[in-house]
Amino acid sequence: MTPERDRYTAEEWRTLQLAPFWMLSAVVGAYDGVDPRDFQVFVHCLEVAALAEGRLRQEVLSSVLADRHRLAEQFRREPRSIGVGLFQVDAVLAKAGPDEAARFKDMLVLEIGEGVARARGRYGTEMSDEDANSVTLAAQLLAAERYPADD
Repeated sequence: MTPERDRYTAEEWRTLQLAPFWMLSAVVGAYDGVDPRDFQVFVHCLEVAALAEGRLRQEVLSSVLADRHRLAEQFRREPRSIGVGLFQVDAVLAKAGPDEAARFKDMLVLEIGEGVARARGRYGTEMSDEDANSVTLAAQLLAAERYPADD
């Protein structure tokens, strides 16, 4: 096992691995039957997000990318709702410390949630109002303090 993974129980790690899937589901409004194009964009967002700073996010996202089809299947059978799942992600992230937790939440909201929402929106760059509201709600469930950014 790796250093970041050692800090978490198997169930906590699985919760972190499923976090991007809950964010995807929050945006697209589905647990199963996700449009293949939405899933393709989701995977691209994961790949880009895995390259950014933050050991926890890199380790979690690398494990998700390496096993995305099995995790997607597990997610389809996951009994936790989007709200419960994201709330539990926030609780698990307490172990990561405030800076690492904030980076992880930012990744979920800004890179996964907004990334998928923008790809689905007008010209592939603008979020629809409905998707923007979904991302905002998901950010609130995660207790992401910096979202939405004040204008």
